[in-house]
Amino acid sequence: MSLRVIDASSHQADMNQRVMDFDALIVKATEGCTYVNPYCDGEFQEALKLGKKLGVYHFARNGNGNTAEAEAQFFIKNTKGYIGKAIPVLDWEGKDTSDIGWALRWLQIVEKAYGCKPMLYTAESVVNAYDWSAVAAGNYGLWCAKYRDNIPDYNWNMAEAEPAPSVKYWKTIALWQWTSVGRLKGYDGNLDCSIFYGDAAAWDKYVGQGGESETVPQSKPSTYQYKVGEQVVFSTCYASSTAPSSEAIPASEMARNHGVITKIRAGARNPYLLDDGFCWVNDGDIRGLYRDAQYYLVKPGDTLSGIAAQYGTSYQHLAQINGIEDPNMIYVGRKLG
Repeated sequence: MSLRVIDASSHQADMNQRVMDFDALIVKATEGCTYVNPYCDGEFQEALKLGKKLGVYHFARNGNGNTAEAEAQFFIKNTKGYIGKAIPVLDWEGKDTSDIGWALRWLQIVEKAYGCKPMLYTAESVVNAYDWSAVAAGNYGLWCAKYRDNIPDYNWNMAEAEPAPSVKYWKTIALWQWTSVGRLKGYDGNLDCSIFYGDAAAWDKYVGQGGESETVPQSKPSTYQYKVGEQVVFSTCYASSTAPSSEAIPASEMARNHGVITKIRAGARNPYLLDDGFCWVNDGDIRGLYRDAQYYLVKPGDTLSGIAAQYGTSYQHLAQINGIEDPNMIYVGRKLG
């Protein structure tokens, strides 16, 4: 099982959480040694009343000459009321992402105050650029960002998502932030959307409830989005179930871009075997189920990206084969091939 997670800063202060479809909220609390998000507590308390899982994050300004000790204490001072209720997170994307020692000190100081292991948030490229072995060895969970593009993704539809992050040092990640342009009913702007690889009980362990946070397994969900017998369309695939993302084979280099799932290897990086050995894919590679329909009739409210997701393809491909110059302009009643 997995949880659907959004994160918010002051830019998302006008969210209507009551009508939004999500399981957990991670809200920005502080930045550097001087900034406190004025909307943090309001968003936090609203999510708490709604029964959502919670996290709070601190945006590091280590490149400004601040010490890890000073920023950690500033975060702790302004989030004391959230201890035992939320996962603390260090947002690592400032000027100097190479100072691993600074990040480790911040995590250790906050761990002592919160009584649980904080998480580290950063991009896949930052994880793989530096030696994070000490942080990974400390069992601090990794929340990793990796996006495919800046095209809006609606209602948790991951059909156009990039393949999941492939990182060094950590055996697996705790969360994957797969888009920064998510769209949900209840908020008109862009949202960062993530998937937490665990259930509500696993989240509570990270908070320090229901067991020691040090022993929280960072495992992938035990269930999968697709099942044996389904024919799926893929964007990339792999020669083995253990191949890293650097060895991905583009669909354009394969004989076809679809196949039937004939086996699921639980716990594998690429768990789905297609056509008894054609190739291996993971959820991030799959673009949807293969459809045999000859055409689609555009209905009110349709978008080209939404139609493409239904048919396991991209909106760019639909636009090209149907001679559509502006993908944002499709008309009700038009037939798409």
